[in-house]
Parts: sequence; C-alpha cells; structure tokens
Amino acid sequence: MKLGIVQIDGRLVRGIAFGGLAMAAGAFGLIGVQPAPSRASAASIAGEVPPVVADPAAEPVTTTVTAEPTTTSTVAAEPSTTTTVPAPTTSTTTAPPPPPKPSAPPVRVAASKVSPQQRVEAIADESRWDWRRAGVRFSIGFYPPDCCHWGVYESPRSTVWIGPTAFDNEARLRYVVLHELAHAWQYHTGRFAQLMVDFETWGWSGIAPNLEAGADCIAMVWGATGGHYWSCPAAAQVVAARRLAGDWH
Repeated sequence: MKLGIVQIDGRLVRGIAFGGLAMAAGAFGLIGVQPAPSRASAASIAGEVPPVVADPAAEPVTTTVTAEPTTTSTVAAEPSTTTTVPAPTTSTTTAPPPPPKPSAPPVRVAASKVSPQQRVEAIADESRWDWRRAGVRFSIGFYPPDCCHWGVYESPRSTVWIGPTAFDNEARLRYVVLHELAHAWQYHTGRFAQLMVDFETWGWSGIAPNLEAGADCIAMVWGATGGHYWSCPAAAQVVAARRLAGDWH
C-alpha cells in the first residue's frame, strides 16, 4: 500500500495504491496493470516490437542483342563485247543471335507483418464485445502521466493504453489487452454496486480489488491463458460470464 495519484472527474487527487492501483475514497478513474508478479504490483519487462519493412521483388532482366544483317552485292562490269553477262550474285550474311543470358533468381520478399495497433485490435475483436461501438480506443505506448505499466484503462477518455513491455510475448499481450478491455466493459456497464461485491466470496473486498479480480476473470472468459492478479477459478469465471451475458441477478 502506498500513496499515489488518481484521476477523478478530470482532477488529480492523492489517494492510496492497493493491489497495484491508485485509489481515492468514493471515486476512481484510472486502472492499470503494473509490471510485477504479485497481486499488488507487477515487474516491468522491457520489450519492443520493431517495425518490419518488406523489400519489393526485383524483376529479372533479359537482354537479347541481334546484329544487323550485312549484305554484300557484287555485279560484274558490263563488257564491250556481245557476250551475255551472267546474272549478278548476292551474298547475305546475318550474324546469329547471342545465347540468352540466364534469368536472375527470384528475390524473396519478407512476409508483411501487421502493426502493433492491428495486433492489439485483432485481440480485442476476439472478445466479441463491440468495443468500437462503445467508443473505446487503443493507444500504443505508456500512459504518459504514469509510466510504465503494461496496460492502463483511462476511463475519462475511454482509452486503453498498451505499453511496449506488454509485447514481450504473445501470452502477455493477449492478457493485457483483454484485461484492460474488461475494465472498459466494466465502466460502460455502470453497475459498480454489483461489480464491487461479485468476488467477495473469494476474499476480494472493495471496488478496486473486485474490479481487478473481475477483469482477470473476464479476460480468461475471453481467451486469456491466465490472470495477473489471481488465477480466476472456474466458479468465478461463471460469475463473470453471467455478467457479460447481461445477467445481473
């Protein structure tokens, strides 16, 4: 537990950090996955995804050179006698064409890879939640006011920030994208009274811890291979699935 800054209704307010989250009494606006292995925080692991540029294929060039034909004509001079002059002879020689040059081997073009933005949005689409219609946006980079989390959901702007360290491996990227998208879903439901008690059976108490627990469960329901704050058991995933289906009883 430590002092931190949270964003509440557009204002920065000093609060208490619990479970890797900054909290203030009665209000909250920023939730992020911290890079550390414990429930409260997460260790940052650097990892960048360099852009890949495909080279165009080179067209093989074949040049054929043909010599101009050479024609030589020889005609005998007309004699002063009455002897008939034989018909002139013509000799035409055309140089044979040179052998064709061997074709250049085809140049292999590196397969084009999708951008980090496209990778993130493709994972988000697997959730089957219409996040675009809900107005959620993804931004690749650390959340500027509070570096350097794997991921952050900025509720006032409905923006999910995916940090460069989330790209360290595919499993982590999938988890971070789906976990932060789950926070976006939670905020768009507006049902915090229910969400803050859904996982008390498993020892989670208060709004922020329950939102983190719930986001891990939702991420696993959507296809993440594990959770960061806890390994959501099957019974808890059932609760999350019911909420996603619109069952609030």
